Amino acid sequence: MRFITMMGTAALTMTAASHAQSILINEIRTGSANAEYIELKGTPGASLAGMSIVVIGDGTSTGTAITRTGVVEWLYHFAATDVIGKNGFLVLRNPGDAVSGAFPFTVTPGATDLPWPLPVSGLASDTQIESPDNQTYLLVTGYSGTDTFVTRAPNAGSGGQDLDTNDDGTLDLTPWTSIVDNVVLKETNGSTPLAGQDWWYGTNFCGPYVSRALVQATSGTTIAGWDFQTTATGGTAAAAAPNTPKLYNANAGAGAMYLDGTNGSSDWLAAELNAFTGTGLNATGTAAPGNGLDPATSTTSSIALIGSGANGKSVVFKFPMSSFTGLNASYATRTSSTTTGYNAHAWAYSTDGSSWTDLPHSAAFTISTSFAIKSLTATNAVDGATDAYLKLTLSGATSTTSNNRLDNVLMLSNAVTTDTVVTNYAGPVHGYRTSTGTWAIGTASPTTAPMDTVGAENLDPATYACGDAGAGDCGTAHNNAFCADSCCCTYVCTADPFCCEVRWDSICVTKAGECAANCTAQPCTGDFDGDGTVGGADLGQLLGGWGGSELDLNADGIVNGADLGALLGAWGACP
Repeated sequence: MRFITMMGTAALTMTAASHAQSILINEIRTGSANAEYIELKGTPGASLAGMSIVVIGDGTSTGTAITRTGVVEWLYHFAATDVIGKNGFLVLRNPGDAVSGAFPFTVTPGATDLPWPLPVSGLASDTQIESPDNQTYLLVTGYSGTDTFVTRAPNAGSGGQDLDTNDDGTLDLTPWTSIVDNVVLKETNGSTPLAGQDWWYGTNFCGPYVSRALVQATSGTTIAGWDFQTTATGGTAAAAAPNTPKLYNANAGAGAMYLDGTNGSSDWLAAELNAFTGTGLNATGTAAPGNGLDPATSTTSSIALIGSGANGKSVVFKFPMSSFTGLNASYATRTSSTTTGYNAHAWAYSTDGSSWTDLPHSAAFTISTSFAIKSLTATNAVDGATDAYLKLTLSGATSTTSNNRLDNVLMLSNAVTTDTVVTNYAGPVHGYRTSTGTWAIGTASPTTAPMDTVGAENLDPATYACGDAGAGDCGTAHNNAFCADSCCCTYVCTADPFCCEVRWDSICVTKAGECAANCTAQPCTGDFDGDGTVGGADLGQLLGGWGGSELDLNADGIVNGADLGALLGAWGACP
């Protein structure tokens, strides 16, 4: 457990253990449509006096990056009158309202039904537990933190007390007497969170709850890439003054972008350059704040070219091609208006910065008011050049406020378009404790689902293996892992272990489309009638062909006792 306590570890463990004998966190649903709840299980009539639910997650963001983790996101203090119901359960839940809807589940009779209080706004949505996220749920005694919230709106962790003051994944403050129980809802596997995610601080893990999708991605050797992460309008550092020196160095590979009249570019005025909100489309850099790759970012940076006075002006990209073969260029762009903004892009290439040859787009496209990736026709014309150049000339602007944004310019060599699996954290999230004490993932749905047992014993998830009849059709997505066709299941999971470790999703179904060509029927000794079973009918045929050679099983040229032995040895269902 990642805790630095201000009391003896042994004392903390013993105190927590004594409570844990009677009360445990048993089920959690986060997310949407007023469907959140936290279920506790314990001795009927056991009091929760002095106990609190503490949810730890992320806090304040600076710009587009999470800069605090280990913050109290959500908090609930139980009253002395709150007790475990006569059937051994208590359900702390969203109260629901007339705007976003009622709590969609029925709490099992006999369980304590405890709606948390509505806020001043009167909206239950202002008390929802955040989802999706890495979150640590603690049931503690003697909470003494300075946080005064009792429930709060999702994503409002900026008001919470910071318990991990240096954001290193270890709690520096533990304002409670003991931890009764804990569970972590995790976005992804691994011992450390990914970029843009917050830390977790518990020992019981549920997750990851992920969804996957196939997208087309262009891969190849990166020659140069410009993601325009700086908010400066010119220069190679964020502190550079606008338009001075009007040069952007590549953040990936080796290259430079010119706007100062050199290498075939135009001399752009300071008023014609700015930095506007950008995009993550086509980005080449790492998942750093500001370049659109960090899932926590809300804004990114792009270079903006402004004003009808700049019609016909050009920007130039210079990069080495001496060790590369084939140039594939793409970029993200958008215009301020399809009628008054820059709506025409003309590209050309050069190996000397003075003689230019037109390079058309790979397909006809228009510049819209939303960011989209544009690609140029692949070319080998600059192969081997010490310095290669691409020039973009803009036109079509009709007002002084017209603008065109450029972001994530990418030069690739020998590019190949492939399908890439993209994994996203899915919400809402439902986690529940199994009969073995481990945690499992339920169905992500804001409405009732089979594994939601609100105020009752949890259902253990079904366990399957490849070929189990109940595992599901290999050609249909389902929430459990594995599928019913043994050969197809093995083939798919060998290539994509997710399908036998987490769930059989649409990507597994796509891969299963290859099974027909890779799973052929295995020979079944003695199944003469082809019904998938070696039985009496087959034995009758063998005896009827005794002394002949047509039904010879051991290839000795005659049906005899050896063949009878082989048939009896294969008796039953074919493999």
